[in-house]
Amino acid sequence: MKNQLSAGLVVEGNTTGSAILRLPKIAEEIGPIKSGSLRIARRVSNFLRAGYAVANYEELQPARMVLLRVPDAAVERVVGELCSADLDFNELAFILCDTWLTSDALTPLKGRGAGVATICSTRASHPKYFAVEGQPTPSRQIRRLLDRNDALSFELRPGTKELFFAVDLLTTALPVPLFVAAQQALRVCGLTGNPLSVLLEDNAQDMFRAFSAGGRLIWGGPLTECSPATAEAHLNVVREKCPEVADLIDEQLPSARRIMARP
Repeated sequence: MKNQLSAGLVVEGNTTGSAILRLPKIAEEIGPIKSGSLRIARRVSNFLRAGYAVANYEELQPARMVLLRVPDAAVERVVGELCSADLDFNELAFILCDTWLTSDALTPLKGRGAGVATICSTRASHPKYFAVEGQPTPSRQIRRLLDRNDALSFELRPGTKELFFAVDLLTTALPVPLFVAAQQALRVCGLTGNPLSVLLEDNAQDMFRAFSAGGRLIWGGPLTECSPATAEAHLNVVREKCPEVADLIDEQLPSARRIMARP
């Protein structure tokens, strides 16, 4: 007899990069697996060493909680197919996994009476750390599954996943051009190899330690160690010798000053 408490899985596309499907005990959690065809569902079951393939959406009913692991471009179609299925939606929760989409993408299922939530992995130092967003009951359900897999999670306030996306941009993507520019400038200074790497790493760590220490952050680096006239003189030379580096500083510095001037 199949475990009626197991989670269902609707899966399409490449699953090898899925954080949720790499959880250590996920094989114990998965029951019915639905995909584009029974053959693909069996292949996924064999790959995960978990669950059992089903041919139609109605066979997901005993699962109660259904993980949706599909590409963003396929979500609208899959949701439509689920809404057309003969399911008791009041007894089901749907969790959209590994996505930056919000639970609004599952609104048609919510309209049928189902619980909805989304989950995405974070880049925290813990290897399994997830952000959950959606209705309270399905959010609790998926967080319990994560807890059983020794994963950490936190719940975002409703309507704030877009802000969490902005946080990810601010802390992962946007700093990279700054470090690339710093690397280029250090090479012009004659630094290469290990000295270059150590200097960049030490500066980054010192900055983050100061930020994490709390209290009033002393911001400005070398701007606090010289007069405005000296700083401007140095920047004028940078504009001549490394215009690309200077352009980036001239773009970023005014907005940085405005942000740091706020109470």
